[in-house]
Amino acid sequence: MADSASPQSAAALQAVMQALESLYKNPDKQAKDEANAWLQDFQKTPEAWQTANSLLLAQDLPLEPRLFAAQTFRTKTTFDLDQVPAESRQSLRDTLLTALAAYSSGPRVVQTQLCLTLAGLAIQMTEEEWPEVVKGMTARFGSDPASVGVLLEFLTVLPEEVTTNSRIPVENEHFNARIKTLLTSQADEIMRLLTMYIQAPGITPQIQSSIFQCLRSWLKTGEITAQQIAETPLFQFSFDALRSDDLFDVAVDVVCDLIHETQELQENQAVIGQIVQRLLPMRQELAQAGDDEDKVRGICRMFAQAGETYHTLLHRHQDDFFPIVEVLIECATYHELEIVQITFRFWYLLAAGLGKRKEDPSIAPFLQVYARLLDIIIGHLRFPDNENAQTAAERDEFRSFRHYMGDTLKDCCYVLGFKDCLGRSLQMIQDIVSTAQSAGQEPRWQDVEAPLFSMRAMGTEARPDGQDEVVGTIIDIIPNLPAHPRMRYAGLLVISRYTEWVDVHPDRIPALLSYISAGLESEGDVAAAAGQAMSYLCQDCRRHLVPYLPQLYAFLGSVGDRLEPDDLITMGEGIGHIVSTMPSQEATAAMMQFSTPCLELIAQVANLGEASRQDLKKANIRIDMLERFLLIIGDRFVGTFDEAACSKTVGDAYQIIDGLLAKHGSAYWIHQSSVNLFRRATIFFGPLVLPVLPSLLERVSDLFQATGFSGYLWIIGRMVDGFAGTGDDRFKAAVQSAYEKASSKVLQVLENSMPREVPDIIEDYVDVSTSLISELPSILVLTPIFPHAFRTAVTALSLVQPEIIVRALEFIRIIIGHDSLASTPTPSQPGTPLTLGVGQNGNRPHGDAEVAAYATAIRRVISDQGFPLVTALVEGLVTTFPPDQIQLVVTLFRVLVSGFPRECLAWIGPAVEALPNNAVGHAAKVRFVEAFSAAVQEGNLQMVKRAITEDLYRASIKSRERSRVDNRGEVDR
Repeated sequence: MADSASPQSAAALQAVMQALESLYKNPDKQAKDEANAWLQDFQKTPEAWQTANSLLLAQDLPLEPRLFAAQTFRTKTTFDLDQVPAESRQSLRDTLLTALAAYSSGPRVVQTQLCLTLAGLAIQMTEEEWPEVVKGMTARFGSDPASVGVLLEFLTVLPEEVTTNSRIPVENEHFNARIKTLLTSQADEIMRLLTMYIQAPGITPQIQSSIFQCLRSWLKTGEITAQQIAETPLFQFSFDALRSDDLFDVAVDVVCDLIHETQELQENQAVIGQIVQRLLPMRQELAQAGDDEDKVRGICRMFAQAGETYHTLLHRHQDDFFPIVEVLIECATYHELEIVQITFRFWYLLAAGLGKRKEDPSIAPFLQVYARLLDIIIGHLRFPDNENAQTAAERDEFRSFRHYMGDTLKDCCYVLGFKDCLGRSLQMIQDIVSTAQSAGQEPRWQDVEAPLFSMRAMGTEARPDGQDEVVGTIIDIIPNLPAHPRMRYAGLLVISRYTEWVDVHPDRIPALLSYISAGLESEGDVAAAAGQAMSYLCQDCRRHLVPYLPQLYAFLGSVGDRLEPDDLITMGEGIGHIVSTMPSQEATAAMMQFSTPCLELIAQVANLGEASRQDLKKANIRIDMLERFLLIIGDRFVGTFDEAACSKTVGDAYQIIDGLLAKHGSAYWIHQSSVNLFRRATIFFGPLVLPVLPSLLERVSDLFQATGFSGYLWIIGRMVDGFAGTGDDRFKAAVQSAYEKASSKVLQVLENSMPREVPDIIEDYVDVSTSLISELPSILVLTPIFPHAFRTAVTALSLVQPEIIVRALEFIRIIIGHDSLASTPTPSQPGTPLTLGVGQNGNRPHGDAEVAAYATAIRRVISDQGFPLVTALVEGLVTTFPPDQIQLVVTLFRVLVSGFPRECLAWIGPAVEALPNNAVGHAAKVRFVEAFSAAVQEGNLQMVKRAITEDLYRASIKSRERSRVDNRGEVDR
């Protein structure tokens, strides 16, 4: 690959330099993006090899173009080695080796890219093309101290590339052979080499660090074992390096890797003993580390790795391994929570074994440790005295971490027992309150809140049927704690966690109802916690709360809109839980008692001359309350109502909601809540709502035309799903009218908007169309709307939302695989009979005339829109479609080929040619079209599948992987 001064190469070089100048120095973002895209495209060309070589050899250039050249070599060696003739690959290797020698003194980032490139090349070349890779690299770079660092870098990345770089395209047989040649057969040589270097006189910390990194790389790939290392001076050097500030971090990594690689305990007993013997003296280093967080973190990592790996040995060889536990409990006391959490997995693993030996007296020392751990974690849960000293991010991180610490509290419960752990938290609160009262003061909320939080975290370990006096004491003490908002908030959340226990002890309900109700009348977090407590109390204790319904109704009526919306809705859910336990007749009255005030307020707002935003919000909350109430009750009472009375109730309620929509259906939140209520009511009342459905469908279709709110469109589909099977002619006519109005609006929207601007409308329209083709197909297929509906589904394939794509693919599958297409063609409806029956999932046409009509309409639509469909399918396949939908795309192509072979041959070429080059390369496009066309001509559907998955989809995966590499602009491995 000698440099060339041809005009073409000079022009390419100049163009690359200009693009790099723009990428790194032009302040305009668009110019940067354009330069980056141009450079990525250039890297794919054959000319990039020579240009990269010229840039790499120009040592006087700035770092950026030389780094770009090194990265280009790596990318092209990974993805484009087929551009280099086999006889020229050795020349490419020699060029790279020459460049690596030229960069032996740096910069390091260029060294790394060249080493990665050579490693990738070594994997792809045969032993005949590049024999004895490790020995050759050692001979070339290993004898000169100035180039040893380069050799170590290559030896470090080699096993990583061989074992982890799945982008390199090699056959399995070749790959397995190269693993043995490049790695397995070289393990002894690597050990000899690293041992020699680590003992070399005058060795620098930088080279020592590189030796350790190389050792880690070979250890983690399994080519070198911990036992082999233990037999060399490298083992002792690894532990000695822990006392060097320059080598501490890398030595910690080496020791952790050594421990991890001894997890086959039986096979590594001797090595484990040596590791522990050398590790335990680091306990003294921990005691002396003080505020040196890096050192504490490193020591904690090593002991945590040892504890996790050897936790089963702790039970069998307690005397030898218990010091590891003592070190980790010291680490758990550290003030930096990021370090504390390093120990958490160990406590979990250790607890799993101890929990099975609770009666074993030998575990007493472990019990003491977990008792201490409980106190330590509760201490860490404590909020700081001055929260304002924390940033908002620090506060959020601490709150999140408290829940993480809760899992370790559960580990303590598993070992010590729930009662003892909960009792310890209770004792803390009692002591804190008692001490403060003795001093005539209020306890600091931080001191009380931390053990309260621990009670909440440990609540999952409680036994609802337990006769646990500790829980009873907690339930009794919480309402009597000082009324500080943060204590009340924590106390209410504790109550939420123990409502199952309250169900077994209903005598606590009156006091708790009063406490929770008072919380609901508070503000902010306290009210939210009270709402949660009320919800759980009503849900878990519903059988005991029926006598309290009048009290709850009175409370709800008295506080009214003073409650936050979420709390009002929660109250409605709670009452729903209670009502669901009542006999049918009593439940009906209770339902009316709940719903009547809600409907009355909605009616009042609907009758106002001019309703304010606040008025509409009040009405909207009542709609939400009704919906959630029906959701909780479910369909428990369907079939036991007085149909006449309930039909009247449904009709009256609908008239009220309809009156609100007539005036205020253009308010988005009113629309959203109303359609949710309609959906819930139709599920709950079933056929009883049938008389109001024509009016409802007319209302929502008119509102969709007026507002474009997709919820009005969505509810049409739900009505079709729920009631198409009733055979009601008025309902069917109402659906047809509603769908015609909706289609007209959708067509108007798509003419004036880009699809990505209205994904919700497209999704819900495709959803309604799918419901119709499955349930009432004549309304769709035998009307002029059909081509527009199909076109909308094809348009949906261009969106990036997976759920929309999946729905559109399913709709298209039903259409192109419709049963009617299996009929014999006639002069009036020519075509090929569908031989791949995928079938539809709904009503089928009846009679030959109707079958012919369906087939004619569907074939006409596919003939007219087949090319945009195929274009959307191939583009989505290689760009945005979810991977789990690839098989459905294959099915669609097979169905199309079966029914429309000639058309598919005409469509596929232009559709593939239109694909962006960064999605599929030109050569891959040609291969796919040839393979697909051959499959169609032979009528071989299996070959169609193979062409799509092998020649197109896999090529796109390779291109996407390359784009990800390009976009990352990889500098470091």
